Amino acid sequence: MVEYKSGINPNRTNGDKWVADFFPSVEAWDISVPCFVRCGEEKTAKKVVTVYNREINITPPPEVLEVNRTYSLECTGPRVYPNNKLILTWLRGGEVVQSNFTGEPGFPDEDERLTNVFSFTASLSDDGQEYTCLAEVDLGSNTTKPITNSSVTLHIYSFMDPPRILDKNPLEVKQEVTLTCEVTNVYPAEKMRVRWSQDGEELNSVPTRPNSNTIRVTTAWIPQVSGLMEVTCTADFEEYPSIPPKNDSIFIEVYAFSAPEIQIPTSPEGNPVNITCSVFNVSGKLQLRLKNGNDTLVNGSSSSGLTIYHTVDAQAQLDGQQYVCEAEMKLQLQPMTSPIVKKQVETLHVLYAPLEAQIFKGQEDWIKGKSQNLTCQGEGNPTPQVFWTKDEKIFSGEIFHIPSVQMQHGGLYKCTVTNEYGSKRSYVNAVILYKPGDTTISVNNKTVSGFPVNISKGDEVTITCNSSGKPTPTVKWEDPSNGSNIEIGPPGVLRISQATSEHQGIYKCRATNQYGIDEKEVDIRVKGETCLPYLVMAGILPLIIFAVIGLYWKYRAHKRGLYEVHKAKPNNNPQIPNGNEYQENFPLKKRDPYPGESITNGFYK
Repeated sequence: MVEYKSGINPNRTNGDKWVADFFPSVEAWDISVPCFVRCGEEKTAKKVVTVYNREINITPPPEVLEVNRTYSLECTGPRVYPNNKLILTWLRGGEVVQSNFTGEPGFPDEDERLTNVFSFTASLSDDGQEYTCLAEVDLGSNTTKPITNSSVTLHIYSFMDPPRILDKNPLEVKQEVTLTCEVTNVYPAEKMRVRWSQDGEELNSVPTRPNSNTIRVTTAWIPQVSGLMEVTCTADFEEYPSIPPKNDSIFIEVYAFSAPEIQIPTSPEGNPVNITCSVFNVSGKLQLRLKNGNDTLVNGSSSSGLTIYHTVDAQAQLDGQQYVCEAEMKLQLQPMTSPIVKKQVETLHVLYAPLEAQIFKGQEDWIKGKSQNLTCQGEGNPTPQVFWTKDEKIFSGEIFHIPSVQMQHGGLYKCTVTNEYGSKRSYVNAVILYKPGDTTISVNNKTVSGFPVNISKGDEVTITCNSSGKPTPTVKWEDPSNGSNIEIGPPGVLRISQATSEHQGIYKCRATNQYGIDEKEVDIRVKGETCLPYLVMAGILPLIIFAVIGLYWKYRAHKRGLYEVHKAKPNNNPQIPNGNEYQENFPLKKRDPYPGESITNGFYK
């Protein structure tokens, strides 16, 4: 038998040996079930029923947590009686990080809630991490039953350093400049906003991300007035208003400093030239200098605009010289800052006649058949025109080009350089160098034309060789007697005082210079002398002729015999000759000898 205290009325179902009670709604916190059994003797069992609700609460953390700071997550569990049946656990994802419970059962009419406070140091790995508070009741025998839970997702940020302005140099008024601001060690960088402003007015800002945790922002700024200007760079997380913004502000001196101007008029040689160097607008202390190279010609100082002057006499050697107008300004508001320096360079132009005409040869020597370039230059202002004159013909241009030097290119070349202030001239004489040629040989003052020259034994003979060439060729002889009984006269002359057989033969003249060689020869024959080579030829030639005739007749002997000759008219038969034409291979019909005829050695008798 089961009896409950007054007020607890479940729906009961009875069996033979059991009783089942169903509670549609639990209205009380202390439910104990006494069970009485009488079977000979009475036995009693009592069970306390665990009663709970599903109310669980997590104290909301800040909307975003700063990295490396300590925070607590607090969870209040549901009401459970007995209290010691509740287990309250924190999970990071699926990992248990902290559990809590109490050993006191408490009283059914007291609402004593169990809490679990989990303390931790925020890290970047916690960004987006879900933490869950799980409520379970202890069923005994190491068995639990989850009854409810609640979760929270964390958001982490890092914003340790304020923004830093990288540009702090003075700026020139009305000149565009790019300002740069940087924020480092920031997370999440994509959610950070960095802005430029000047005197409360926001400037156009362009962000970039050099790396994952750095934001760099630039702005193009054109200051409109001179003086100290405050610019501010502000960084914040627009999505997290609870995070206080950070900023960096600097004062930049904006100065006025117009570029120096230098004026140098172009002037003819001999006239004075007035050079001016000016700066018209400055906002600091100005030093102005006019310089030629490292030499300062004139200087001055001022706190406003300034012009300085210098005069030079125009001379040709000064043409092209550069003068520098150099301005140096010290800032008034930031006197420790290095001075600002600006320069302008101008060139002096002096008008003058050509100083000289200079001729340069591409090749030192004029060699026949080779190319040659003549270049003429003249220094003057304005730049002179160049003209060449050769054989009363005029050619324009600095370069006179000859693709292949010939004899007609020799002679005098004149170069003229001229401008509106005068002219200069220069000359070069071309001597054509060429190899020996037109070599001739004369014997006793008679030019040899290639035929043998006959002289008599005992004659006096003079053989002369002449050759043209530049430089003059060196002439050498080769004679059959190797100089025996031959007198060497002036260059190219051989003298034979008394001709003999040893002077007979080929005489060769060789003309030489550094550009080539030319040769000529003459055949000298001495009358009254027997020349062995001619005797040999006279004896051999008849033998050769006789042998040829013998061979011919031997060939003809093979066609000796008796033949029948048939009359025939010319026709188109190629085997029959036409008219009186002779045809060696015309076929003849051979006949037998007549009675009494005989053949001896191929001949009929």
